[in-house]
Amino acid sequence: MVSSKAKAYLTITTALGMALIAAPAHAQEAAAPAPAEADAPFASTDIIVTAQKREQNLQDVPVAISVVSGAQLERSNVNSAEQLFQRVPTLTFRKGNTNKDSALSIRGVGTISFSSGVEPSVSTVIDGVVYARTGQQTSDFLDVERIEVLRGPQGSLFGKNASAGVINIVSREPGNELGGYVDAAWYEGNEYRIRGSVGGPLGDGLRASLTGFWSQYDGNARNVFNNRKVNGYEHWGVRGKLIAEPTDNLKITLIADYSKNSDNGFADSIGTVFPSAFNNAVFIPSLAPLVLDGKNKDIDNDLDPYTKDKNSGVSGQIDLDLGGVTLTSITAYRHWYNFQQRDGDFRSDAPRYVNAGTAAGDVRSHDRGDLKFDQFTQELRIASANPQFFEYVAGLYYYHTKEVDFFNRTVTSCTASTLPTVGGLTPCAAGSSTFVTNEGNADFTTKLTSYSAFGQGTLNFTDAFRGILGLRYTEDKVSYDFARRSTSLAAFSGVNPAFASAGSIKDNGWSGNAGLQYDLTDDIVAYTTYTRGYKGPALNVFFNMLARDTGRIDPEKSDAYEVGLKTRLFDRRLTLNLAGFYAKYDNYQANFLDIVAGQVVTRLTNAGTVSTRGIEMDFNAAITDDFSLSGGFNYTDAHINEFICPPGAAVTCAAAINGKPLPFAPKYKGTVTMDWRLPLNIDGFNVDLNSSLVYQSRTQFDINQNPNAFQSAYAIWDAGIKVSTDDDKYSLSFIAKNLTDKQFVIQRIPNGTSFMRQITPRDAERYFGVTARMNF
Repeated sequence: MVSSKAKAYLTITTALGMALIAAPAHAQEAAAPAPAEADAPFASTDIIVTAQKREQNLQDVPVAISVVSGAQLERSNVNSAEQLFQRVPTLTFRKGNTNKDSALSIRGVGTISFSSGVEPSVSTVIDGVVYARTGQQTSDFLDVERIEVLRGPQGSLFGKNASAGVINIVSREPGNELGGYVDAAWYEGNEYRIRGSVGGPLGDGLRASLTGFWSQYDGNARNVFNNRKVNGYEHWGVRGKLIAEPTDNLKITLIADYSKNSDNGFADSIGTVFPSAFNNAVFIPSLAPLVLDGKNKDIDNDLDPYTKDKNSGVSGQIDLDLGGVTLTSITAYRHWYNFQQRDGDFRSDAPRYVNAGTAAGDVRSHDRGDLKFDQFTQELRIASANPQFFEYVAGLYYYHTKEVDFFNRTVTSCTASTLPTVGGLTPCAAGSSTFVTNEGNADFTTKLTSYSAFGQGTLNFTDAFRGILGLRYTEDKVSYDFARRSTSLAAFSGVNPAFASAGSIKDNGWSGNAGLQYDLTDDIVAYTTYTRGYKGPALNVFFNMLARDTGRIDPEKSDAYEVGLKTRLFDRRLTLNLAGFYAKYDNYQANFLDIVAGQVVTRLTNAGTVSTRGIEMDFNAAITDDFSLSGGFNYTDAHINEFICPPGAAVTCAAAINGKPLPFAPKYKGTVTMDWRLPLNIDGFNVDLNSSLVYQSRTQFDINQNPNAFQSAYAIWDAGIKVSTDDDKYSLSFIAKNLTDKQFVIQRIPNGTSFMRQITPRDAERYFGVTARMNF
């Protein structure tokens, strides 16, 4: 039976599709370059952003912002948040076993948790709508105009989810001329991508666009158990946008989207086994034919890793210009369904041995779970017209989410054997051993509700000197109910006994900012800001939770300071922006790797106090009209000031990690990109070269500072060449990724004292591809 919400999605999407199918195809304004860009494609131009809830020149905003255009993403084959860190030095991406466990960090700060009762520290906003979970936006980017990465706490205007920063994604608007584009790409490894868009005016003040994509990849690793590829995917989705402008002062924007993702990953491969008598005698030989050289990507699992995602949503935005002020309303509903399964013991063999003198030995563990997540948001705001002495943005915001989870863990173990013991190890075998299968199931629901009022004003004391003041008040409530059932009265490997609990917590907090901005010249702007951050309370709701885990996780609060210089030099051919920052976070909400029922789990806790400081640089240099360099560099020192061990932790912690780096926080990171239109003077054609280099220093992945959980420094070099017609109607691009074939991982997780798991991304090997595009 189709729900009323599903019917609403279907109605909107169908209406948009029918309207667009009826439209003739000409040249879409958004798809083709503007005339000035076609004449001087790489010249430095003004960049307009909406970082402060209204359109402003990037150089006038007193915030450290990295901006990546949709064209840059397409040239670099950057298709999702997982790859965005290659373009933004201060951004890091933590990939989990499933996309629901993935997370983003800015300046080394980000909440990484499996718990359903906590929110991310980096807010993702797409066309004005907050995506409450990082996993909601791990799908392919779709028709992006630009991505703005706002660095540091942004609580005044973006709320509690922005305690570390904001990723503001703006999609293209339908053009004033009918048309669109289609492109298709092939990459080594049987990776295919197809995208297309059509849009334009429909008459009577209406414009619309419909965009779709499909992508498929076999994978970069293999499951030797069944000889199937893993770490691959199949994704597809559609997005429709309808804009109505019935009068000169009223604009209504309706957006509907749907995507479906199937991933045969993300595979936890075994990278390193820690030496011990037991591992050397039994465990390592059992892993053959895997080669454990630290670079292993293959797995040997009797249950293939698999994740299925369905993401959908509708939103409506109304902008009413009343002359001196503009009123804006954004109403949005989103639904997310996620299913995941994985081999919890990370190998295919049935139980093969039992430790002498213990009740349990080797196990076979399979995990399966799903979640249904719904969110509703409503924002009302008023913004003044600019320029004037007092410019302001103020508003009200409501946010509600509900997540319903189910999780199953099935475990088979060998508990006794009649075979002789050799070296303290008793082999398990059918007919001579006792095999027991147990399982645990948990159902839990988590709700988060938030109300806030906010405002930010700018006082233009003179044409060159201004002050900034912002404030936000937030009320939060988090509630949950939880029930775990088990086939065993006692704990067994990876599963605690039956447990039920319910509860709720409330809290409130202030966030805000204050700053001064001074224009040294028309092209040099200096600013200094102070920001007070607030991230709401949380609960540690997860499959293996016990009574000790039901306590509140207090709100995370921060004090951040930033000084910056934004410059345009050499007749504005060079844009050079610098920022220095320091931020201290109290009651930092972080994951702690612990042992629960014999398995490694992540427990959410108020980790204590952490801080981050550093220097950042962004630049864009139009050396000539046909040659440009752009990129950035940052130095970040993000570390633990004082760690508080969670109650009942089975793993030693606290003082041993004080002063150590935060996970996923490389100290040095930089990118540089070259774009060059070759002066070949070929009649009717243009030839463009592009190349990029990304460097990242050593990165620790474990807050417990496991000496094996790190990635050494590495650099990735990409390059491409594009041949296009003068009118940019047709183009053909050849792309080379990771030319030096540098292997790296984006996650390493210690599995107790046995071995190290790791996740290897697609771009951790050299591969080539080709893309063909037609604008019409």
